Amino acid sequence: MTNDMLDANEMLRAAVAARREAQAAGKPHEEWYNVGHGGIATDQAYAEQAVTQPMPEVAAAEVLYRGPSAAEVLERFAPERPGSLAFLELLEEVRQLHLSKSQDYGSESDPLANIRQGAEFVGIEAWRGCMVRVADKVQRLRTYCRTGRLVHEGVRDTLLDLAAYSLLAIVLFDEGKDG
Repeated sequence: MTNDMLDANEMLRAAVAARREAQAAGKPHEEWYNVGHGGIATDQAYAEQAVTQPMPEVAAAEVLYRGPSAAEVLERFAPERPGSLAFLELLEEVRQLHLSKSQDYGSESDPLANIRQGAEFVGIEAWRGCMVRVADKVQRLRTYCRTGRLVHEGVRDTLLDLAAYSLLAIVLFDEGKDG
């Protein structure tokens, strides 16, 4: 990963942490990103902020970084065509989901052990095993579209899992073609 990408990831994590802090403090949505002047944070503003504790739903493996806001990340990496702050926050949520679920389903040496072992059990490539899980999530969404309800997992959680499994399928597919 390039330094620019690492910097962008660090800045995004910081922006999401700042949003969570503002949200937990009961600030209105419009103020969640107002860390500095005009919604754009400055290094000085971050230096003056107190260190915050992670909210309970943040996985223990997550390290919170302090840095520029999501708006500043957009300005730095896409000034002429900015992306969606909500989309970038979802990417951070998928990252946290992956870290958390890797602790439950992975092994110490392989965070994707469950997917690899399941695929090996039925004699298919790991990325194809991941696609079976994608199909399960799509089936849940079909059920919701047909009935308007789900019993064990909501639509939002299903869509987050679908996004994560799609990314994991790419990781596993790329591993297979490189190996």
